[in-house]
Amino acid sequence: MQNYVGALFLCGVLGSSAVLPAAALAQSVEAPVQEPIERTVEQSIQDGRIWFERMQHALKTKNFSASLVHVQGQRVELFRWLHGHSEEGQDLEVLYSLNGPEIHIVRRAQRVSYFHPMISPYSVRAKSLFGPIPLGFYADFNELAESYNAVAMGGARVIDRPAVHVRLVPRDQERFGYSLWLDRETGMLLRMATISPSGDILEQIQMTSLELSDQINPDLLQIQQVGLPPLAQDEMNQQTVHHEWQKNWLPQGFKRVRANHHRLPMTGIAADYFLYSDGMTRISVYVSEDPKAASALSYEGLDSLYSHHHQDYTVTAVGRVPMATLQRIALSVRR
Repeated sequence: MQNYVGALFLCGVLGSSAVLPAAALAQSVEAPVQEPIERTVEQSIQDGRIWFERMQHALKTKNFSASLVHVQGQRVELFRWLHGHSEEGQDLEVLYSLNGPEIHIVRRAQRVSYFHPMISPYSVRAKSLFGPIPLGFYADFNELAESYNAVAMGGARVIDRPAVHVRLVPRDQERFGYSLWLDRETGMLLRMATISPSGDILEQIQMTSLELSDQINPDLLQIQQVGLPPLAQDEMNQQTVHHEWQKNWLPQGFKRVRANHHRLPMTGIAADYFLYSDGMTRISVYVSEDPKAASALSYEGLDSLYSHHHQDYTVTAVGRVPMATLQRIALSVRR
């Protein structure tokens, strides 16, 4: 593990696109300068965790108004993002789109409401919005430490603000990594990139404006009086899985957070459903015995899908991880 982080540290020094082959990494570790490099990496890991936790604190506690651009392939979305605390101490947050369909996500304390022109509005119980910002940015870092290291890489400038570059480095090749640029003064997130194991940038989030204040934005106070849609009934959790399935392999750090039996919304096919998370990302696994589901298919991107038919059942794995990871999980499922 030390060698792997060391390689990423050297890549950061050489440039974001630099990649060291295994042989070169071995030579660098065995070279006479090994001890200074290891000490530097260790300090970078310590500093990286401090900055990552400072960012988490800023996202939860600061009163801010921001505009951001979310780029995923050819898709470009613009958002306005407001967060703050009322005088009564209630946590308020709004994220709404500035182009395309008019999407609004509203959070009042631990109730999150989603408004989309194509579906009926609904609310769920949650501590953070489900949007372009990864949910792991709001989790305790100890929940991520089994799968990731946060490594401080140096300085930068983003939207004319001095920033610190921090990489969230996976401990293996089974998941994506993240590059973060954090405001040096406040710790606020200014920019983020999701990076594949091969170094390709899959997704980017860039703040275009950021205002922080001691006072909450007046627009946020209005949602205290707005009637929110009813809580969605999570009927899926009321049905247990129909069969025992053994998954012979899961990436390190992924733990099961949900299991139930339900019909898939688009096809109506009944399936046992399992949800796994490593704190930063999630993997969904569907196992169906329906003959109509017996077709193999795959799609690779930021969010990938792999489906495999085995004997009399079909396994479909979906998640924001490399295709090879989904494939290995799906092929490992047995009765």
